[in-house]
Amino acid sequence: MAEYVKLEDVAKTVIPSPRTGHYTEVVTDTKYEKGLEINFGVNGAVCGSKRISMGRTVIPPHTANERHVHANAEASMYIIEGTMTLLLGPEAEIIRCPPGTFVYAPEGTIHGVANASRTEEVVLVFAYGGVPSKEAARIVFIDDSENDYPPKGWDEE
Repeated sequence: MAEYVKLEDVAKTVIPSPRTGHYTEVVTDTKYEKGLEINFGVNGAVCGSKRISMGRTVIPPHTANERHVHANAEASMYIIEGTMTLLLGPEAEIIRCPPGTFVYAPEGTIHGVANASRTEEVVLVFAYGGVPSKEAARIVFIDDSENDYPPKGWDEE
């Protein structure tokens, strides 16, 4: 059953205070996942979050990131613009994700993201559950130096 409190007592239950922000107000990280432009708008450092990290990613035209897993976090994405190519699992199965697609990757799921378009960006919103930072999510990259990655056909529009 839901809990009810008087309006004047709500502030006692919410620490830290809610915040808002625009992606242009936070640092664009281009080193975390090579080739991508990532803005962490919700996390421990930006707003004091304890159990969620959320942000915006831009995948430039004709770009694929390195496959990886989030060892300590679930990951989710929502595609806003463009068609993202999801490269899923050990075989890097190619899955096209047009705008409006939700993607869920349980912790430990091997995945990569790509943009097959040669002219348009892909823009998505992502969230990591249960962790306040990318460091806590513990990203582990796959060494694909001896593999065919990204797989043949990833960039066919």
